[in-house]
Amino acid sequence: MTQSVKPPAFVIVLTVVGLGAPALSPVEGQSRFRVGVDAVRVDVLVTDGNRPIAGLRAEDFELRDNGVVQTIEAIVVEDVPLSVLFAFDTSASVKGAPLTHLQQAASAAVELLLPVDRAALMDFSGSVRLRAPWGSDRATLASAIAATDASGGTALHDAAYAALTYKDDQPGRALVLLFSDGDDTTGWLSGQTVIDIARRSDAVVYAVGLRPIRPATPGYRVDFRSGTQPEVPNAPETTLKERFLNALAEETGGKYLDAERSERLRETFVQIVNEFRSRYLLTYTPRGVDTGGWHVLDVRLKGRKGKVQARRGYLR
Repeated sequence: MTQSVKPPAFVIVLTVVGLGAPALSPVEGQSRFRVGVDAVRVDVLVTDGNRPIAGLRAEDFELRDNGVVQTIEAIVVEDVPLSVLFAFDTSASVKGAPLTHLQQAASAAVELLLPVDRAALMDFSGSVRLRAPWGSDRATLASAIAATDASGGTALHDAAYAALTYKDDQPGRALVLLFSDGDDTTGWLSGQTVIDIARRSDAVVYAVGLRPIRPATPGYRVDFRSGTQPEVPNAPETTLKERFLNALAEETGGKYLDAERSERLRETFVQIVNEFRSRYLLTYTPRGVDTGGWHVLDVRLKGRKGKVQARRGYLR
């Protein structure tokens, strides 16, 4: 059974493995970034070195929307359930021990989820497959993880798009845990298109690879501008020189982590879930800024040291 997602100018077919078809829809017009008529949520990580900083209050942050200081109306850490979308590269290069280690890592991450948390699982090679739809049934997830196998190419861009647009219909903090051991080889979509879609989603992407971070190969560049650029008139026009996974994580306020060896995937996945749960969710109502278009976000600490990671902006 298949379900089509039809954004402007292209179609992705998501293969549903042994399940009913999920309700998918294009990302345009459906972003859950807002929690009220005007309220905006910003998912923020604050660290001292590699250690998350706990105990911060609203007055510890300065948040600017298009350069205008905003009043943070709410701040929460652990009170909002997680919605975790696992998206795993199961191309031929993952066959054997790497796939076993990937399955073990996924199982360890699922064990960290609370009863109120929800999760879904996709895997991808030359096509994208939904192994488990959104839910809280851990047995279903365990069976789906065990059923993954490795073969074919790597439709990384298509899979990233599917992961960003397959939304949980229950409220929660959206995490996409995306694993791949290589660049896109068989996908239909460009990296530019997926980066643009990521900027319209409230999901935070933590990307995991099995290679050292290094400059992109000649000709591989991720340009923020894409076919939908006219709808984001004030968006940055910078050209990124990072690899796709690095750029995707940076754009959404997440991280790229290099596991280096498949044996380290388990500890990397556990680190991601624990760190994501320690992030702050800031809510504010934009004031003194235009109501439409692209909004640049700048989140900083006041009166103390620490590194702040948050998405670069949002579209209203």
